[in-house]
Amino acid sequence: MKYYEIMLIIRTDIEAEEQQEVLNGLQAAITKEGGTVSTVLDWHKRRLSYEIAKHREGQYFLVYFSGQGNIIPELEHFFKVTDTVIRYMIASVEEADFNAAVEKAATAAAAAAVAEAAKASEAVEVAEEPVQAEEAEGSEEASPAVEETAEAADEVSKDDESLDKKEEISSAE
Repeated sequence: MKYYEIMLIIRTDIEAEEQQEVLNGLQAAITKEGGTVSTVLDWHKRRLSYEIAKHREGQYFLVYFSGQGNIIPELEHFFKVTDTVIRYMIASVEEADFNAAVEKAATAAAAAAVAEAAKASEAVEVAEEPVQAEEAEGSEEASPAVEETAEAADEVSKDDESLDKKEEISSAE
């Protein structure tokens, strides 16, 4: 079994669903010929170095797969009949490079999932904060920061009262 990578550029003037259909068709073509898709990386929309078929931007994808050598002509045929693919390149890679790329992609996907989960939990915490603040107002125990703020406000009001008394005494004289 050989290891391959495909870099393909899909038109950006089509919907995301159509782009996904192209990728699903590619995966189906690979598995039909006995190959297995290991990783599909979305490199997002990028500006092309030069205009290709009146397109200045393209959606880049990098696909890692393994299969027999007879799979390549079938994939080339798939790309030629698919008009949404602007350019493609199929390259054979060494097993060590293939495994490193697949592992790196898995690590990046796991990191992205953790970041997304952290963002989601942060959004939940922010949404719960007003509820917790209302509960703290109703409870008899306040946090140390709230107590310090209350003490500072009391001191300021005492200072204001003492200044008012001094002003009354000085005005009475």
